[in-house]
Amino acid sequence: MDVQQLRCFLAVAEELHFGRAAERLHLTPSPVSRAVRELERELGAELFVRRYHQVELTAGGTALVGRVRDILRQLDGLKEALDEASGTRVVRVGGTHLCPPAVMDRFLLVAEERFPAHQIAATMAPSAELLPALERGELDAALVHLPLDRSDLDALVVARYRFSAAMRADDPLATASELRLRDLTHRTLTVGPPSPQPLAMNRLHRRLRDAGITSFHEMPGHDAVMLASHVRLSHGLTLTLDPRNGGSARVFDDPAFAVVPLRDDLEFLLGVAWCRSRAGQDEVVRGLIQAVRQEWAAGTLTL
Repeated sequence: MDVQQLRCFLAVAEELHFGRAAERLHLTPSPVSRAVRELERELGAELFVRRYHQVELTAGGTALVGRVRDILRQLDGLKEALDEASGTRVVRVGGTHLCPPAVMDRFLLVAEERFPAHQIAATMAPSAELLPALERGELDAALVHLPLDRSDLDALVVARYRFSAAMRADDPLATASELRLRDLTHRTLTVGPPSPQPLAMNRLHRRLRDAGITSFHEMPGHDAVMLASHVRLSHGLTLTLDPRNGGSARVFDDPAFAVVPLRDDLEFLLGVAWCRSRAGQDEVVRGLIQAVRQEWAAGTLTL
């Protein structure tokens, strides 16, 4: 067996979906399926029960998940061990590409001030890619959307989103000083796909449905320009942060659009996450988390 087979097995075990596992590994499903089949053949046991659009771990597969995760974590830690021995330990942090730039900049500054003699390497990616990287030991900490559903990860909430409704400037709701979710129940709401952080996005979508919004148009990706174009052409609505937060929300800082604050709290959170077991063993991870706690000791930001 080889490392790639183990990585493919663990990705499928965590995603329970060959397509999502392949996407996470930046591969197509065929080589992932082939690697898992080869591993099963070498071990002489089925690791997954494969059904139409459904994958489940067998008892044997379940027994291997923890051990394979530990093996990969140790392998991925070899370079880190060499860096530490040579005094060139790189502090590796990540951030969701959908968070406001000012929050990511603040997180990076915390890391730079805590470790002034170390190189800080930053990775921007969807939360769904950053979380497995934390588990594999490829990142020391990451700014991600919450909540988490991974037993070895912990997080500190650093920001809470306050959403607004974005629409055309000539929309009937554009003159309101604020809106409630109930004001949107007769409209179609354009939303992004859940893929960047399924747990957080699905919870948001469920909150919207619970408020009585039943008509949704799901965009294929989180492209802010395409989103704004769809809202403009369809006379639709979408959710956004205040454009003053920067980032993708700035696309609605345009006279063609109106951005009206929502009174309802949708409980969408941003936090710094880390691997709990590494925080107990790695001085860099432990020091980084201590610095994050000190930086946000006064409480969470409201964006």
